[in-house]
Amino acid sequence: MGSLWRAPASIISSYSAGYVGSLFITTGAGTWYDSLIKPDFLPPGSVFLPVWLVLYGLMAAALYIIWSRDPNAREWMGWVPLFFAHLLLNVGWVVLFFGFHAVFIAFVDIVALAFSILILICGAWAIDKRAAYLLIPYLLWVLFATALNAAIWYLN
Repeated sequence: MGSLWRAPASIISSYSAGYVGSLFITTGAGTWYDSLIKPDFLPPGSVFLPVWLVLYGLMAAALYIIWSRDPNAREWMGWVPLFFAHLLLNVGWVVLFFGFHAVFIAFVDIVALAFSILILICGAWAIDKRAAYLLIPYLLWVLFATALNAAIWYLN
């Protein structure tokens, strides 16, 4: 793929993961999610969409930075497929949690997701530190979401 297409491909792939995941989310009065006992540290629902929009943008920027490296440099060739694999874990969590209501299995998925983000950050650090810095807020948010998932599992 030529470098001209890498920016739109980075944006489309990152936000597509978010879009696919959003198809499985149902919240509000009378839904399964509404019936769950939730921890006191759960932010208001209005926080999640803006946070995820920013995080998917940061993920896209990190992907573009790494993907735009010198095509003769082989250092990024393992990182880019890992990025796309981690998007499957990202979508998988939403499907497991909201789609199948499998709170514990979703917890296992989100732990794997956090680990994969840490691996991406370490790999990006060796290639281009800017990309690593862009992924840190994502890791922090996923760690927070991991705590939320664990608390919901424990409370229910």
